[in-house]
Amino acid sequence: MKRIDKSVILSTAYKKWEENLEAHQCPHPAYNSSKGMFYHDIIMNLYHCQNGLCAYTEKSLILTGLENHCWNQQGRYSADLPSHFGELEHFDERLKSNKGWLWDNLFMVDGKVNRKKSSRGVNNILKPDLPEYDPFLLLSYDHKKHIFFANTQNTDLTEEDINSINDMIDILGINYVKDWRRKEITSRIKALEFGLEPAPLTEYHTAFEMTKRNLGLV
Repeated sequence: MKRIDKSVILSTAYKKWEENLEAHQCPHPAYNSSKGMFYHDIIMNLYHCQNGLCAYTEKSLILTGLENHCWNQQGRYSADLPSHFGELEHFDERLKSNKGWLWDNLFMVDGKVNRKKSSRGVNNILKPDLPEYDPFLLLSYDHKKHIFFANTQNTDLTEEDINSINDMIDILGINYVKDWRRKEITSRIKALEFGLEPAPLTEYHTAFEMTKRNLGLV
């Protein structure tokens, strides 16, 4: 799960509205999914920040529709939503009731991952948009089983940190796509081992980079 930079705001109308609510400590309008005034704006801005990938699994959610940005001068997304497989996800479900439109709490994720997400409380240790989040310090990757787990080689992590990371890996469904990861990564690793240039990777970048490091292919 790579770090996500959410500092690029294309939906300026939404962000101004959201910041005004926060500045005046106002409760957000009830979260009503696609009926929300800025729903499309938020989705497309997040897809831009996430490069069309699921925030947790790095699985591709949208294949076309990012290359031609349709933002008008008022800072609104001005086209129909392209076909995609993502759902708008609240990282911390506890904020959904009164801060349902909070930018810092929203991500686009795979729909199946979203519906399987545990109802247990989250820990920010794996919140991917935090400045201090670094997957290479917090996570390790088993390139044979194609699963992530806590980086026990990082001596800065306490036992509590390690337990929290492993819990969050499960809560966020990061290993839900292990079979898809295996398929995409294995062929590219074989190409590298034979000195060939693998096809460009469009998803699972963190797992691929960790696999190369594990095998000494960097």
